[in-house]
Amino acid sequence: MGLSQRVDRFAAGRITPEMLADPYGAIQPTPITGDRFFAAPSGDLVPGVPVRDRTAGGILPRPRTTVRQFMVGSTDALGRSVAVTATLMEPRRPWRGRGSRPVVVHNVAIDSLGTRATPSYRIVHGIGQDFPTVVPLWLQRGYAVLIPDHQGPRMAYAEGTMAGHAVLDSIRGLLAFDATYAASPIVLYGYSGGAIATAWAAQLHPTYAPELDLRGAVAGGSPVDVGLLRETMNGTLGSGLFGAAIIGMAREHPALVEQFSPTGLALASMIKDLSVVPLALGGLARLRLERFSVDPGVFDSDTARAVIDANTAGRNAPTIPVAFYHGASTPRFADRWIPEQGVLDLVESWRGLGASVEYHPVFGDHFVGALSGLPYAMRWVADRFRD
Repeated sequence: MGLSQRVDRFAAGRITPEMLADPYGAIQPTPITGDRFFAAPSGDLVPGVPVRDRTAGGILPRPRTTVRQFMVGSTDALGRSVAVTATLMEPRRPWRGRGSRPVVVHNVAIDSLGTRATPSYRIVHGIGQDFPTVVPLWLQRGYAVLIPDHQGPRMAYAEGTMAGHAVLDSIRGLLAFDATYAASPIVLYGYSGGAIATAWAAQLHPTYAPELDLRGAVAGGSPVDVGLLRETMNGTLGSGLFGAAIIGMAREHPALVEQFSPTGLALASMIKDLSVVPLALGGLARLRLERFSVDPGVFDSDTARAVIDANTAGRNAPTIPVAFYHGASTPRFADRWIPEQGVLDLVESWRGLGASVEYHPVFGDHFVGALSGLPYAMRWVADRFRD
């Protein structure tokens, strides 16, 4: 029996009446317990208004950095009130540059389904998660680093609108709970899963949070077209993360859950609290996700098309400068998982709408490109702060 058949049999044996009665609830992540800071507040919240904050410690000592965390009101992909959390890391030495200390909004590639994988939890209770490791470089330059938990309370991996709202409301929250950053220049950064949050925050900024004075946004390895990922990740070694992304989007779009077969629902409920590494290893089974749907042509269904279209950036343009870098310089060693074409299409679309967009191809696949493109991203951010 092959690995994929073993997965089928294992999942089918775990279907319960409770899952079938409430499929949407069955795929939701388990809430964080043992840390009251993350407890969900009651009632509707105002986007950008802080709910609570704290100064945090952690397993790893950070003698040169102050860590503060806050919860703030936000809005999910369907317009519902939610709370999101964020972490601010500040160098303890005074800022020696011009004006107020700059802020890099660093969108970590979370790429996970479990709440304990969200950055603010890991910073306090784990060792953090940052690939490539850029946060120490920002801090070394004297920048403050704001790390939004951009997947939101349902850990909606790959859902663009939720991520964009979470980022923008985290910035609002920072300015509300610490007035010393009112005049600080702010730039957004993210790679891979973090690029989703960065690109969507840039696109939603003019309509959702136009009062924010942002200097720009730079993103690398950007999966900005969900439809293209079907060709490169479904049924391949990337299928574990692709399947996790489908679950993440279904958490914000309940109609998509109705397309899950009973076996697909059972499998989703089994992996609903996993972090990026075991999810990625699930790609060894090379599963095609159509096998776990009630419709073999699910990706062409009206429901799936609506969710894919809602998560493909490009409909509206940013009003701030934007830069993309992507592994594409050498065709035989390009980014095989995240097609360059999606970024090129978005650049063309945004430029056509009048946006200022740079594109910088770099050497390497998705992982090598993360490192080879880093000097470009660091220079681009520094230039925005000098301007």
